[in-house]
Amino acid sequence: MENTLQIVSASITDKGLSEKRPQNEDSFLEMDRCGVYAVADGVGGSEGGEVASQTAMEILGEAFANKPEGVDVEDVLRNAIEKANSAIYQMAQDLPKLWNMATTIVALHIAGNVATIGHVGDSRLYRVDPKGDLHRETEDHSMVAEEVRAGRMTEEQAETHPSRNVINRALGAEPSVDVDLKTILIEPETTFLICSDGITRHVTDDEIKGILTAGSEPSSICAYLKTLCYERGAEDNLTAVVVQLHSDAVEKEATTVPISSDEEDTVATARVGFEETIPDNAEMIEPISEQSGTVRYEHDRVFSYQTDTEKKDSGALIKVILPIGMLLVGCLIGVGLYHFFFVPVPVSQPPQFSEMKSDNIAFTFFEKLRRTVDSDPAAYLKEIPPAQDAEDFYLIGRAYLLIGDYVKARSSLLEAQKLLSNSDTSNAKVLATDIAAALVIANDSEMQKRFKGEIENTAKASSNSAANTNVNR
Repeated sequence: MENTLQIVSASITDKGLSEKRPQNEDSFLEMDRCGVYAVADGVGGSEGGEVASQTAMEILGEAFANKPEGVDVEDVLRNAIEKANSAIYQMAQDLPKLWNMATTIVALHIAGNVATIGHVGDSRLYRVDPKGDLHRETEDHSMVAEEVRAGRMTEEQAETHPSRNVINRALGAEPSVDVDLKTILIEPETTFLICSDGITRHVTDDEIKGILTAGSEPSSICAYLKTLCYERGAEDNLTAVVVQLHSDAVEKEATTVPISSDEEDTVATARVGFEETIPDNAEMIEPISEQSGTVRYEHDRVFSYQTDTEKKDSGALIKVILPIGMLLVGCLIGVGLYHFFFVPVPVSQPPQFSEMKSDNIAFTFFEKLRRTVDSDPAAYLKEIPPAQDAEDFYLIGRAYLLIGDYVKARSSLLEAQKLLSNSDTSNAKVLATDIAAALVIANDSEMQKRFKGEIENTAKASSNSAANTNVNR
């Protein structure tokens, strides 16, 4: 069954700040076309946890990529998780260095107005309904959660209990596993959050409700969750997948391409080579009419199709237009021959040049300022007046990013993000994309290293090019 609701998703994963967890053992799955989203939190050391979580995501993704038509989704989900459990358990038995590896898993499948959820462990899935009510759709498989459910411990006590991170059910821990499954009906304007405990140990349910009901895009929600965790210590690997369902497409620009039968879904994990999240500049197209069918979104690609009625109508129209078009072409050819053979060739005049000016003065001015920042960010910071709007704060943040002051950069960029709604419409889309991209760098130490390296390489290349030019002269 195809998804009839518009799906917008985004994801984020990060190793956090703890020196005890130098590697990211989380993985995630984001397959818009199949309607499958999942998070896995690996345990058992950096190598073991990474292998366990990645294995779970790959097996789950493969199961839904090859799902036969008409099969029960709960059966597919259960079989995939059980198969992942067996594979992880067997690897742990065969390879001594992986002997104690395991992973949690929480998965969501969406088809039309039906959502199917499966999970093992303490990674969670939250749902916010159109009324703004928060529902925790999973129950933690942990020691403290069992105590809370039995009435022997309160939620407040569980949050600070020394054993709060000890789980009593995981993939790979035993030869078999019990999978919690449920199927629910959903409505448009529903939002899901799938996350590892690296998020929930720092962000309360009340805060999650506020974040998910604030009206932000999934990518902004993911970025904010990471920022919040970092501000509170980021003691664990953190991963989140946010999925929003809409009845009508949001009015944005996008490229429309035909559906290709050889398009394949991609399994996205925390590992290089597997990660495929939604780009920050991914946008959607205004929906076509109901008679035109549906518009489906897969990452930054938009697919549309025509119904049989439209094809017939367009065919009839072509029959009328084609003779008229041929007549016009004939006239043009005749005029061309007349001018070529009979009209004297005029004496050529020197071409008249005129300065090209953009009709969009605000956009042109913004671009000039951005280039000024890039040419000398330090000088720009010394001369700038007090910031007043999103453009000002973004340019300041960009300058700080270029000189390597990532704390100040993030602060300015977040302020720019808040003021985006008041930004000039000609700059809004460019700003939103640039701010999101800059925040990725400002929030991630790995990205900062790469960014710095790219700047240094570009500077060296520029310097070498200038030197070669001088020698050639």
